[in-house]
Amino acid sequence: MRTTTFEAAPDTQDTYPPCISESKSSNLTQAALWGIIAVALFGIYYRQPDRETPLANVQLLLVVTCVVAAIFRLFARNKLTYTPTGSNVEKRSYHFNTTLKADILQSLDEGNTARLKALKNDDAGGLMVELLRSKDGTYTAARLYQYEPHGYIAKTDWVSMK
Repeated sequence: MRTTTFEAAPDTQDTYPPCISESKSSNLTQAALWGIIAVALFGIYYRQPDRETPLANVQLLLVVTCVVAAIFRLFARNKLTYTPTGSNVEKRSYHFNTTLKADILQSLDEGNTARLKALKNDDAGGLMVELLRSKDGTYTAARLYQYEPHGYIAKTDWVSMK
């Protein structure tokens, strides 16, 4: 199997292959919409002369629910999409011991996802492989990171896997 590597700028740590897009604006838009709804409902609640009725309590509960939804959408993870098919992309991280670096690099060169997953995971290992896989199964990419003081540093570019 032949693999394709994607050249990434060395100073960008969180870049994805060109065919993967990350949606950022929809989360902010939805958070703003929930916030506006919460403010409008609170305005209606505040103008009521009698705030001790069951209806007023339900309105207050709706205000709190909208605020929680706005906060959730604000801090929600961004969605990755495989651009050609529009399929969602799942991102997984696998941790390995540094002694397996040669096996991992060989698996990446071969584009062998099954062999990569068969290697023994080690949560305390110094290597991490990030795997991107589209939900429809048409695209898989992987990248190797190595732990150095203060975080993981990318050691390979994104490799297209089969």
